[in-house]
Amino acid sequence: MNLSLLELRKKPHTSVSAIKTFLTCPRRYFLQYQLRIQPAFRAAALVFGSAWHETLGVWLLQEEVPHEQLREHLRDGLVRRLREENDVLFDDEDVTEETLVDTAARMLDVFLAKVPRPEKTLADEMAFTLDLAHPGTGEVLAVPLIGALDAVVIEGGRSAVWELKSGRKKWSADQFEFDLQATAYGIAARQGGYDGASLDFLVTTKTAKPDVQRETVHRHRGDEDELAETAFGVLRAAKAGIDVPNRGWQCRVCPFAGACRP
Repeated sequence: MNLSLLELRKKPHTSVSAIKTFLTCPRRYFLQYQLRIQPAFRAAALVFGSAWHETLGVWLLQEEVPHEQLREHLRDGLVRRLREENDVLFDDEDVTEETLVDTAARMLDVFLAKVPRPEKTLADEMAFTLDLAHPGTGEVLAVPLIGALDAVVIEGGRSAVWELKSGRKKWSADQFEFDLQATAYGIAARQGGYDGASLDFLVTTKTAKPDVQRETVHRHRGDEDELAETAFGVLRAAKAGIDVPNRGWQCRVCPFAGACRP
């Protein structure tokens, strides 16, 4: 029986998010994943992302959902999540619950206008677990890497993995080329029986005039080996007690800043 992502998270594991956190700031990794300190707040962008994915999941799985109904679903889900959280940090001083809800509606309008409904949705939020092996030694990582594919669809007669992103701006070419998440998704798709599926990122921007940036990315064996090497390196460094702080822009929006520098 396939486990949900929530169930997988209850067991020892690592993830692309955890690996990226260590690469950004070892101290935050230590506080978040080893000490498991409660964050002081939750970023509004994360709250938004949850509501965004849930609404697009409805669009993918339920045929002929009226546009206005999807708008209401997104608005209600976003407002509910924002109000359920004890502390939410908005990205900019001029962003409020009202403006974020308005932006969400405009983003959804653009997404529905620019992204044709796929012929079929094969999976939504498909959880996966990967046992990564070191390319040099063959050693298997002590814990599995877990995650979930946003959607697997049939489009133009071919299978495709969709990663449904929302962001403040469009992604750069380097982000698409080096993102570790896409590499993990490629392995997960192959192991899940979707070998040959394209990896498509659909990034809907929260700009004044929202847009949908669509990019098909490609991953090869070398990328997969590098993901495994990176995962091994991060876990070994963390086990060795490397938790140096990396001061920079990320400190301004870090929910563990108080614990890091009381």
